[in-house]
Amino acid sequence: MSNDRAQELTAKINESITALCAETDAAKQSEIYLAWLSTVSRFYKYSFGNCLLIWTQAPEATRVAGFNTWKSLGRFVKKGETGIRILAPIVRKVDEEKDGTTEKVSRPFGFRSVSVFAQEQTDGQPLPELNTNATEGGETLLPLLEKAAAHLNITLVYKAIAGNAEGYSKGGLIEIEETLDTPARCGVIAHEIGHELMHRTNREGTTRQQRELEAESVSYAVLAHFGIHSESRFYLATYDVTAEMLTASLQTIGTAAKKIISMIEDSGEQIEEGEGEQPPAPLAIPA
Repeated sequence: MSNDRAQELTAKINESITALCAETDAAKQSEIYLAWLSTVSRFYKYSFGNCLLIWTQAPEATRVAGFNTWKSLGRFVKKGETGIRILAPIVRKVDEEKDGTTEKVSRPFGFRSVSVFAQEQTDGQPLPELNTNATEGGETLLPLLEKAAAHLNITLVYKAIAGNAEGYSKGGLIEIEETLDTPARCGVIAHEIGHELMHRTNREGTTRQQRELEAESVSYAVLAHFGIHSESRFYLATYDVTAEMLTASLQTIGTAAKKIISMIEDSGEQIEEGEGEQPPAPLAIPA
């Protein structure tokens, strides 16, 4: 039964992508898309597939965890609440030879369906506020983004940039317009780091519109995680996005956004870790 349920959830992931791509009303498509990006920003430690599953079942969820995890935190799931189904890896111990010796190692063998619950589905002890490492205007976040760039061996320079451009990614070098205020600097730096992570080596078959969509989406998700309202008002139609482009971009965007957020976040465990995900859930169960 668990394998059947896992396949059912995988099908739901693919249906969610198809539904988003098939939406023809540009404003509605963008509204749905930004809601998905917000989910990525909140659950950055979850796999791409599980972010989609959380988004489709509980788009307003702020934190999720398993039944026992909530119990250990002094909270209980309200009577009658239905769990949010996500995929968790099935891990087994196997013998593996290394340097002439055999040792037991853990390896994933498929996925199973498990339930988590949103904080909004629970009652009990109040939870501490998440430490976002940022203030509303980005004064705290800005130096952390600068450190993230340095950690990635990217040189970041503030300078006067001719024309209307606010920043450039030049492969190991990011240039930012020096007159930008702090929130704008945060957004542009996140955008350009996104370019560095996703486009530093050319990705065959991607257009400039697709690359800009990906970088702007990463910026939106990163700033949303740290409580900064992005000034981005982009619509998918603005980038002439096709269903094929969007399908190809979603996982790329999620991976880059999560990497930047993880680098900035402190090392302390947070509730979003829930049931301790390991390998990402697949987009399709192999036949």
